[in-house]
Amino acid sequence: MDRSRVRAVAATRLVALLLGAGLLVAASGCPAMLATGIYVWEGGNMAPAECDALSGQRVVVVCKPPSSNEYRYAGASRNIAKSVSERLVKNIKNIDVVNPREVDNWVDESDWGDFRDLAKAVHADLVVQISMDDFELFKGKTLYQGQADVTVSVYDMKDHCKLVWERHLGEVLYPVNSGIPAQDKPPQQFEREFVTIVADRIAVNFYRHNPHDDFAVDALANR
Repeated sequence: MDRSRVRAVAATRLVALLLGAGLLVAASGCPAMLATGIYVWEGGNMAPAECDALSGQRVVVVCKPPSSNEYRYAGASRNIAKSVSERLVKNIKNIDVVNPREVDNWVDESDWGDFRDLAKAVHADLVVQISMDDFELFKGKTLYQGQADVTVSVYDMKDHCKLVWERHLGEVLYPVNSGIPAQDKPPQQFEREFVTIVADRIAVNFYRHNPHDDFAVDALANR
């Protein structure tokens, strides 16, 4: 079951719950139950952004692969940055995110060094830097289990590159509970899935989100 299907099922269950609560309210006239239904309907289960500094800013997202696998996972790191950029555009009002293609072109034409050079070149106000100390797709030789160790930092280029927010997300695993046989799907597909998981885990720190969205994430891995 893919993530869209999981969310659709969850939404259906929520509607059924609200309808059931409405019937109980009608029967009992209980205002507390009605208030609970309204709370849930209006997003009472949503978690706030950990960092709300990006709204109204021109933002560039950069992601560097771990130094030990810089070339092996260069494509994955670019896709993580692209996926995070897309999520920020979709979920944050009045944000201007530098096109990932513009970032890729600059990296291809320049010696990758300090991210401040990139920020200056693309006229970014803020830099979202994604640092990966580890990124792997395999658990052993015959099992997939994505593993990444991620730190996310936000720097304000208008204030002398001041660090305004940082969070070590720790180890990101996919699937969480066990590996899946490598014969079940090609490595490119599994890498795309893991990139999506990592990007989600990073991006949700910057906007309101449902903290339970990934409750069935292992079901996606077993498709």
